[in-house]
Amino acid sequence: MDKKETKLNSEQIYEGRVISLRRDEVLCPNGQKSIREVVSHLGGVGILIKVGDKFIIEKQFRYALGKEIYELPAGKLEKGEEPLEAAKRECLEETGYRPLEMIHLGDMVPTCGYSNEVIHFYYCGKSVKEERHLDSDEFIDVMFLTLDEIETLIKEDKVVDSKLFTALTLYRAKIL
Repeated sequence: MDKKETKLNSEQIYEGRVISLRRDEVLCPNGQKSIREVVSHLGGVGILIKVGDKFIIEKQFRYALGKEIYELPAGKLEKGEEPLEAAKRECLEETGYRPLEMIHLGDMVPTCGYSNEVIHFYYCGKSVKEERHLDSDEFIDVMFLTLDEIETLIKEDKVVDSKLFTALTLYRAKIL
């Protein structure tokens, strides 16, 4: 049975700086109609950066969660921007390291039930230290942690960032 749903009509509900929301009426494979609420997002990148024997992990306050969290260096794609170029840009902006080598690890769809967002993951094993260029509304602490130290944070339930979990899984599968 073909499981594809067909869009019958669509209503734009919200258009923001980072996301938009629409309400679609769809025809299901069994002939019934249903409603799908879709969050549209340009997508993003996550970069696992290794400097020596340590990885760069960020700690920053996330307003939606109301607390600081440990994260993978990451950022959103700009309209028309290629993921590799975004990864290079975010790497330098957030960490102050210019990548000399980037390996695509894979992609992840964080919330496929209601969003079209795709996060593209890269590994940077060679970089040069330069000046950081944080956006004026970013306040990021950069930390250098070994894989064992990151795993300790995970065991202690101090990591909640799905990007970090995904990047480490892809790193283990494709680089180690």
